[in-house]
Amino acid sequence: MINQCRFICFLLVIFLLEGLNSLMAQETLGKINCICIDAGHGGKDPGAISGKLREKDITLAIALKLGKLVKNAYPDLNIVYTRTKDVAVDLRERGRIANKAKAQLFISIHVNKFSKSSVRGVETYVLGLHKSEASFQVAMKENEAIHYEEDYSVKYDGFDPKKAESYIMFNFLKNSHLKNSMEFAAPIQKELIARTRMPDREVRQAGFIVLMDVGMPAVLIETGFISNPHDQKILTSESGQTNIARAIFAAFQAYKNSVERNSVVLTGGLEEQKVEQKQTSQVQKQNQKTSTVEKKEVEKVVGESDKNDLFYAIQVASSKTRIKDFRYLKLKDKVEVLKGIDRYRYYVKKTSSYEKALEFQQEVRKTVKDCFVIAVYKGKQISVAEARKLE
Repeated sequence: MINQCRFICFLLVIFLLEGLNSLMAQETLGKINCICIDAGHGGKDPGAISGKLREKDITLAIALKLGKLVKNAYPDLNIVYTRTKDVAVDLRERGRIANKAKAQLFISIHVNKFSKSSVRGVETYVLGLHKSEASFQVAMKENEAIHYEEDYSVKYDGFDPKKAESYIMFNFLKNSHLKNSMEFAAPIQKELIARTRMPDREVRQAGFIVLMDVGMPAVLIETGFISNPHDQKILTSESGQTNIARAIFAAFQAYKNSVERNSVVLTGGLEEQKVEQKQTSQVQKQNQKTSTVEKKEVEKVVGESDKNDLFYAIQVASSKTRIKDFRYLKLKDKVEVLKGIDRYRYYVKKTSSYEKALEFQQEVRKTVKDCFVIAVYKGKQISVAEARKLE
């Protein structure tokens, strides 16, 4: 019991410290530019076995296919693998690999097995305390991989994957990324069912050692049962593995778009400008409440002092919450901020000349492809058309 308490405290410290940097990166930047793909088992650990079929071979094939799909779609996105060949990697080392790379998503790929060959289907897990015996059995099966590690009893301080009392620790671990993990797990499950036609075994929570040290949203996918003849055909065929990889990729795309749209938005071209125009319209409606004299003063040609209150700039990003670190944009210029009605807008290259702003836009586009020109008057954003009238 003392060993278990020590193990719980030790893992809590590791979980908090190693996940801190990744947590800050995910919440601060919002843009997903690095993911970690984990092919379950490997080396002397074969994983689930059925005849000559081994889980470690299937998971690696799917992982590499998934990575290729991601790289083809997002050439600039960094993909980190826990393994790319048949080698052994300790369970906790897999999380460290992801943390060291500052990955913003961890995808662990596995294959299931059951004593009854009639059981089949796909299920997607996030870190948590199991709520069913079936989930507990899956966690025990995957956690037994520690037996292939040297000095595992010392490394894991007496943790025994076959004993229920060892899983008490999951009552104490708070998954800081549970919400985002669930938001990623749901579309994975949906896509897998649609593309493979395998039964839906739902999104679940369970205590997987491989997910414990991961400082980012993370999922463990059981892509089918190697013990079932129908699932086995899908898991071992080129087309089946490709469909599984495509399903996970489609879910990744949906999750990536959602995260980036709802946190930090790289300016998004015409779509973003439509938002700007809509907000400008809201400002105009508010201005209608001002006196006729005030409106005429704004509409007429302004004096030199008023001209100084008008400038153009190049918007490079926007977000709902304030952000401070813009290193991911790789800009040499200082990024300044303008607080709008419902978003913060970040810009560079402030100038009083619209023509100069257009030149700056071409320059900035070499780094931020979808940047565009904005106009600011007396601390508030207005449309470029309005700004040209005020020049």
